[in-house]
Amino acid sequence: SAFNDCRNVKSFKNFNGRDGRRGSFCTTRLGGDWVLAESEQIAPSCTCEQVLDVYLDGRLQKKWSPDKVIDAKTTLHHHQQAKNNRNFESASYPYYRQDLVLHSQRVITSRTGIMRYSQRILVDKIGIDDYCAFVQLDPDQSSTTTKKPFNTLSVYVGLQQQGKDVKIYAAGVFEVNRKVVPNLIVFDASGIAGNMAGKGTLWLSGHFHELKASAASVGGMLHGRARTVVDSFTHA
Repeated sequence: SAFNDCRNVKSFKNFNGRDGRRGSFCTTRLGGDWVLAESEQIAPSCTCEQVLDVYLDGRLQKKWSPDKVIDAKTTLHHHQQAKNNRNFESASYPYYRQDLVLHSQRVITSRTGIMRYSQRILVDKIGIDDYCAFVQLDPDQSSTTTKKPFNTLSVYVGLQQQGKDVKIYAAGVFEVNRKVVPNLIVFDASGIAGNMAGKGTLWLSGHFHELKASAASVGGMLHGRARTVVDSFTHA
């Protein structure tokens, strides 16, 4: 891993939440106002495309983090890139914009107030089945509140198909806004960093485990009904 020089692989902690989140996570202070948050998880019985769709679904983010997320909306946009010289035409590339409204967070003896910000999500396909997403604050949005927990963020999410399952790795580097969060430990404990790239992202695995369990339950019910029908004909 690119981060082995700043943290030990053994720093990852396994997690199985009561709400269904499962996987491992790690938070590392990098020095100054910078924090690194990482997570690893396995989403069962799905494809990378399905994981990506779920990751971009603001309704599911709100469902799994109701204590942090008030609203999350994702829309598709196109960025017009100016041409470099007269020999090349301007290019346009698609990106997703996610507008987030977060609940007020307690910090020491005060609160942040409701926080609003927008982020850009660029998605690339790697090879045949794999994907990666890169997330940054959207500089073009004026609705961002002054009291946001970080000044800058860069989040990488990698999706790798492994048989019938998908391995998900997320890593986020954040510059903490010290006017809002004067203590990095509080920043970590509040779950703001973890919710972007650390423990908070483990809901993806939980979501697909729920789907798998539901499918197994429905399959069991159908199998039971089929056996009942067969038995009724057998004893008729």
